Amino acid sequence: MWQVGVDAVVIPNGLSAEAFQFPDTAHVARLRELCRNRTLLAKVARWDPDKRWLLAVRIVRELKTRGLRPLLVARGGAEAHAGEVFDEASAAGLRVVHRGAPAPGVAGIASALEGGHNADIINLLSPLDPAAKRCLFRAADVVLANSGREPFGLVGLETMAVGGLACTGCTGEDYAVSGQNAIVQQTNDPREFVDLFKQVHEDAREEQALRERGAETAREYAWPVVLRRNLLPRVARGPQQEVARVA
Repeated sequence: MWQVGVDAVVIPNGLSAEAFQFPDTAHVARLRELCRNRTLLAKVARWDPDKRWLLAVRIVRELKTRGLRPLLVARGGAEAHAGEVFDEASAAGLRVVHRGAPAPGVAGIASALEGGHNADIINLLSPLDPAAKRCLFRAADVVLANSGREPFGLVGLETMAVGGLACTGCTGEDYAVSGQNAIVQQTNDPREFVDLFKQVHEDAREEQALRERGAETAREYAWPVVLRRNLLPRVARGPQQEVARVA
């Protein structure tokens, strides 16, 4: 834009008021009870290599190797990369169960999780409505939002908004600070994630602090705050100079 004489205003993505609606505590407890004694991971993203699904599979394998009994609840799209992900899981000796939700909302997730004790990965075939997604993000021990390239990921912020623990990648999500409000993975090595996660998960006070600071961070990215901080001052000043017109 500068090349044609136009100053661009860059603003972060933001969260709607709905994103801050905490899920029912009974629903969260239900999901946690169904995954009792398991390390519950969640990942919701397109089946795209940039979303690092293959790394997610390797993380599950590493957690299982260390005796942490992982269960990854995955919800992707209709992209072909899903086949590569499931091939990777099979090669790693992981059991993948594909399940549709017989009912909408949280009840559907609960039904999909029932009887999944021997699964390492449960692939949800049914869409997640916003309320069900918020409940899953809150109930999970960690939400994998660890994209390899991300302009500005919302999943991490959505997780923080409901008091969840997010693991992001190190590109784009400037709001995530490792050890302060999230886990930030900088490499493609599953051992890095497991070491960071164990450090947090084995200290209940530290984990709670991360979740609370994450929720505080998310509130700074509510749309009214984003607009007030980034756009209103410029509107109040009015046009400062004439800019070039682009045909």
